[in-house]
Amino acid sequence: MKKLIILILAAFLAGFAARAQGDSYIIQRGDVLDVTVMEHPEFSLGSIIVLPDGFVQYPALGSVKVAGMSSAQLTDSLTKALEKFVVNPMVSIFIRKIQNQQMNIFGYVNKPGQYQLYEKVDLFSAIGLAGGLKSFKKAKSVTIVRVNRKVEEFDLRLLFSADSTDNVKIPMVYAGDTVYIREPKETNWAKLSFFTTLASVLVSVLAYSRYF
Repeated sequence: MKKLIILILAAFLAGFAARAQGDSYIIQRGDVLDVTVMEHPEFSLGSIIVLPDGFVQYPALGSVKVAGMSSAQLTDSLTKALEKFVVNPMVSIFIRKIQNQQMNIFGYVNKPGQYQLYEKVDLFSAIGLAGGLKSFKKAKSVTIVRVNRKVEEFDLRLLFSADSTDNVKIPMVYAGDTVYIREPKETNWAKLSFFTTLASVLVSVLAYSRYF
């Protein structure tokens, strides 16, 4: 009995936390929602997926745009829309599943890979998520491939040196973007030493051959 009470309490708290998070979370394409209209199951929907265009199909209302709204905003919007069909509708929204929102970051960072993004971040914050640059002084350029395949390139040195008086905007990174910090060209000192030694030997041989 005690275990059952604990399980029920844990489930309640988990649901409460999810709803609290949902109040400020902005609904995205691919999210899964539950919409409950008290005492009106005909207007209640479970596990509806936000379509790629940002809309859901809702009974009597047709296509309803939900992407870009918080659960509180969507609740108010549906409440007003359903007043045509229901007296004093009591609507509640539960965000059942948040669509995986990730960015990719590769190249000259300490921890390349995929990282979760729930909102846009600036480039410096994105680099921080990946453990920072391997060397602050050696990093020179960054390429951002946007989710729409648009390619943007930036000079890291210019971005790092910019201050509040400069007209330089730090680029933002969004879910679905891929960030590539270009690897600096490292000097292979072993190879350079080999060719330097070889050249020295050739010069010595040529100089010596002049005497014969």
